[in-house]
Amino acid sequence: AQGKVLGVVGVGQDITSLNSAMHESKRIAEDVTRLIETANAPIFGIDTEGKVTEWNAKASSLLGFGKCETMGKHLVSNFITDEFKESVNKVLSAALSGTDTADFQVSLYTKDG
Repeated sequence: AQGKVLGVVGVGQDITSLNSAMHESKRIAEDVTRLIETANAPIFGIDTEGKVTEWNAKASSLLGFGKCETMGKHLVSNFITDEFKESVNKVLSAALSGTDTADFQVSLYTKDG
């Protein structure tokens, strides 16, 4: 019987709860995405390099830059006015390191200048 298959053993596992959890997680992510996109406040997101990863509809309407025009561009270099660049860099660095940051005002460029 050397080299021949003598039998097969199968193991099963009920993954119903895992599938339910994955479905719920996906639903929550979709809800958060919808909330960000439809918020009545400009919302942007950046990656660890400071490049734009999220730009909602309100940011687009207020600033005139569409999402496709901002994605992947450095937020501070391209969209923050000179007088606020240093303070925004500090706040974003703190936020990216996990430090809570307080509300602060910032001046952004509009597409018209």
